[in-house]
Amino acid sequence: MTDAIGLRERKKRAAMAALREAAFELFGRQGFEQTSVDDIAARAEVSRASFFRYFNAKEDVLTFDDAQRREAFAAELSRRGGEPVLAALRAAVKAHVNGMDEATKARTVEYAKLIMMGSRTLLGQAYEIRIEWLRLVETHLRTRLADRAEADLTVPLLADLTVSVLETAMRLVSAHPGQDFDCIVDHGFDLIDYA
Repeated sequence: MTDAIGLRERKKRAAMAALREAAFELFGRQGFEQTSVDDIAARAEVSRASFFRYFNAKEDVLTFDDAQRREAFAAELSRRGGEPVLAALRAAVKAHVNGMDEATKARTVEYAKLIMMGSRTLLGQAYEIRIEWLRLVETHLRTRLADRAEADLTVPLLADLTVSVLETAMRLVSAHPGQDFDCIVDHGFDLIDYA
């Protein structure tokens, strides 16, 4: 039974990886809007039904692992609970990106490029994802800053600034490959600290 489950899981992961690779290739070559689910399935050599077994829509291929990445980010913030708030946020943002393998970083950069091309679908998805990240950071900060009188103002502002540093760094790295992500993050948090 364990071998069967293991094989099933391996096949699922292989199919999802093939679909992701096909989608990113096609989106990059012909654009998000011009690529259909059928195109992705054909390129990955699976059926349309197989595509929908793993993803609800073509945009979901781009962000399939976002929930796990948020969980890892939350765990990193929790581990840094004894550090000053800004230092913990800075370190968590850096650890988030530095913990990605090269393929994940490349896909994240490609996703940022696709968003910048202005697809309404992807812009809407990116906004929904941003809200989830804001909720995560705000939840953490509400606990950390609960004793502060101005927490109702500080928490959402600091959460938004943190997510903005992460998004801006990803956007800059996608627009100008070779830029040092850590330097951009440090500069962003230095600006927040300066204020």
